[in-house]
Parts: sequence; structure tokens; C-alpha cells
Amino acid sequence: MLLMILISSLTSSAIIMPMVRGMLIKGGALKKNYQGIEIPVGMGIALIPVLMINSFIALLLKAEGEGLFVFLTGITAMAFVGIIDDLLGNREDSGFRGHIGGLVKGRMTTGGFKAIIGGLIGLLISFYISDGLINIFINALLIALMTNLLNLFDLRPGRALKTYMIIGGLMLLLGITFDSKLIFVMVLGFWLIYLPQDLKARGMLGDAGSNSLGVVLGITAALSLNLYYRLMVILILMGIHLAAEKYSLTKIIKDNYILNLIDRLGR
Repeated sequence: MLLMILISSLTSSAIIMPMVRGMLIKGGALKKNYQGIEIPVGMGIALIPVLMINSFIALLLKAEGEGLFVFLTGITAMAFVGIIDDLLGNREDSGFRGHIGGLVKGRMTTGGFKAIIGGLIGLLISFYISDGLINIFINALLIALMTNLLNLFDLRPGRALKTYMIIGGLMLLLGITFDSKLIFVMVLGFWLIYLPQDLKARGMLGDAGSNSLGVVLGITAALSLNLYYRLMVILILMGIHLAAEKYSLTKIIKDNYILNLIDRLGR
């Protein structure tokens, strides 16, 4: 089944990707990248039809639907608020402190709206998949932090996609649920088709994509990892988020030989 889903995902991604790119360009959804070149933003929105088509195929192949719908709920919600941030957001209130500060002052930013929805989706999914209050809290925090993680890294071509695959690969080695494998294979088809375009800076994944991929990792971790690993991941994620508030992750990566080598690979 997994091989069939991968082939289907590759095919559907190859068909849908150019159509979405054309839609964004025609609609004027363009932003300047780090080099000052205007390119279509929000390309990650193409992931949604790919996942829906392949989830339907998986159901036809007798896959269990419950886990798929949990993933689709989180991914669709984060793609929705992500594309809003991509199209309407600005950098006046950047970072966690900026968005939360705006909310405290009674002013809603697109980032603040995304943070609220991300937290609520994490809590909703956690409540559904977890047993006991402690697990609900831990999984909600894990999903919320992981959802935002790739957004922190999505500042250079291919960086968020590479981060997703490294973390996803590590979780595969640790062992994940079959539903998580199904979603991972669906995303892999999208990843393989879109990566060359991202590396060549022909399109921006955007928050629609980075947050969607992040929530995939968050739900996978919540469903698959034991308590010890989940707590360890939460501590690492909190450390990265705190560092990102104070320091430039791009500079940290550039100053580290191995991280910089991975970051520039393919660009």
C-alpha cells in the first residue's frame, strides 16, 4: 500500500504543483525572497489537495480512516491560517513576543491569529488522541511547538523541507504508527516534486507549507513517541524557540560548518 500511495502522491503532486503556482502568480500572491526577487508565496497550499486525493485512495485500499482524519484536521487548519499570514502578514510584529504582545494590547496580527489557531488545534487533537490530563497537556504543547518549528527555519531555499525530512527520518528510525507512515509517504511525494523548485528559489513554501509540515511532525510525535522522548523533544523545541527570539538562526547555521553544508546543499 505504501508504495502505491507514494506513486500516487508523486503523480498528483506533479499535476497539481504547476496549477497552484500559476494560480498564485495570476492572483498576485508574490513576495520578495531573501535576495529581493519576487516569487509566488504559499506554494505549500498545494499539499492539501495532494493529501486529500491520496487519503481517499488510502481509504479505498482499506486503510483506517480515523488517524488520517486526525492528520487532515490539523494540516488543513494550519494551511488555512498559514496562507492568511502569507498573503496578509507583515513584519511589524515579528516573533512570538511581537504577536503575543499585540494580542495583549488588543490588536490581532496574522501571526497572533495563527498562534491562537495553532494552540487550539494542538489542544483539540491532543484531547482526542491522549489519555489523562498530563498527556493532553504534553501532546498539545508538543504539537504546537513542532508546528511552529519549521516556520522558524523557512528563511532560505530548501531549509524547512530539509529540516522536516531530518526530523521525520529520525522519528521513522524510532518507530511511528502506520497512519503516520501513510501521511509521511504522501508528504514524501509532494516533497520530492516541490524540493527542486524551492531550492532554485522559484517559489516560497510559505507558512501554508511550513506550518502544515510542522503539524505533521507534531502529531506523529504525539502518536508515536513514548513519554521520555516526547518530553525530551519538548525541551529541545523550547530551547530552539527561545534561541530564535534572541539570536538569528540563519547566522547560527552559517557559522557552523556542518549545518551550513547541509543548508547550502542543492542550492
